[in-house]
Amino acid sequence: MHDLYRNARCHGQEGFTLVELMIAIGVIAILAAIAVPGVISWLPNYRVKAAASDMISNFQKAKMEAVKRNTDVIIAFTAANATQTGSYRIFVDNNPGNGAFDAGERVLVDHKPMPKDVSLYFANFSGATNTGFNSRALPWNNRWGSVRFRNSKLTRYYRASLSAAGHVRLQTSSDGINWN
Repeated sequence: MHDLYRNARCHGQEGFTLVELMIAIGVIAILAAIAVPGVISWLPNYRVKAAASDMISNFQKAKMEAVKRNTDVIIAFTAANATQTGSYRIFVDNNPGNGAFDAGERVLVDHKPMPKDVSLYFANFSGATNTGFNSRALPWNNRWGSVRFRNSKLTRYYRASLSAAGHVRLQTSSDGINWN
């Protein structure tokens, strides 16, 4: 019998037995059962960080466009409410000083909605919900402040802060109060 097995292997009839395949599938299933809950709980934190990082990039884009075009670039925020998770729009202000979106103005980012499980829940820029940059890369109309994001599980908060000097910084918090 031993010679028969050796002869079969010599003739290119190699493979796995059904038992070996069932054991491999069982190990993969156990590993998947352990990993899936961890990934599912990790996704909301990943999404909120990605949304906040995207906001930082868009702040920088708005600043560069303001300097490049020698005009005001506005970032207008809509905070979350009962029906939506918040959004923002970035546009070139053709009527310097009004800060409102008018027909014919060039939109750089159009109503960027928040990803699943993320809310843009607070935007305060010197008492207003919009900010931007002037042609000198400083906050438009001296509107500096922050916009805040949170995940659906309320376990991770991010804040994109705009300083009076035009610097943008990303901060994180586990409670929405203490920022680092």
